[in-house]
Amino acid sequence: MAVPKRRQSSAKSGMRKQHWQRKALEAARNALSLGKSLTTRNAKGFFYPPAPVAGVLNENVQGFGKSTETEE
Repeated sequence: MAVPKRRQSSAKSGMRKQHWQRKALEAARNALSLGKSLTTRNAKGFFYPPAPVAGVLNENVQGFGKSTETEE
């Protein structure tokens, strides 16, 4: 098993820790940005089905709501 021969400096350890934390912060920011764009329906990489109009039944509209069809 590999064992370091010399003690690692605290500056080098701090740099590695900051790099790791910076990557986590960037991933969190990207996730938050994607979540915001999804909630505002402004995301470019997603398909949003058209919203159904209240009181009008349209067979072509598919969403995440409850299905009105009954399976026999």
